[in-house]
Amino acid sequence: GELFIHIFTHNKYAYLFEVKSDTDWMAKYFFTGGIMPSDHLLLYFASDYEVKNHWIVNGKNYEKTSNAWLAKMDANKELIMKIFSETYGTDEAVKWWVYWRVFFMSCAELWGYNNGEEWFVSHYLFKKR
Repeated sequence: GELFIHIFTHNKYAYLFEVKSDTDWMAKYFFTGGIMPSDHLLLYFASDYEVKNHWIVNGKNYEKTSNAWLAKMDANKELIMKIFSETYGTDEAVKWWVYWRVFFMSCAELWGYNNGEEWFVSHYLFKKR
């Protein structure tokens, strides 16, 4: 069989999302236990499969997506604040509103950085050997 993978990657480096202090809220709440793989990371583990295809989708696409999600969130603030109050409690709703807004803004900046050539989406098509 074949396996298609779509993941966010960095053009050179793989790194962990680690929570070392209270300032690491994005790693704690959005990427818990996660890793940002490098574009070629999966290719180092290709002993049991053949790489049929590997291509990159420029990060500018996800920059636009993150900005659209932010605009949609802002346009639906009343509804979302109700959901956040029910999910996180009334005392925490504003904090989560800010977390999500900063998350979308941060993602847009990352994906758009260096004209979308630093962080982007990597696609892989693997075939079992």
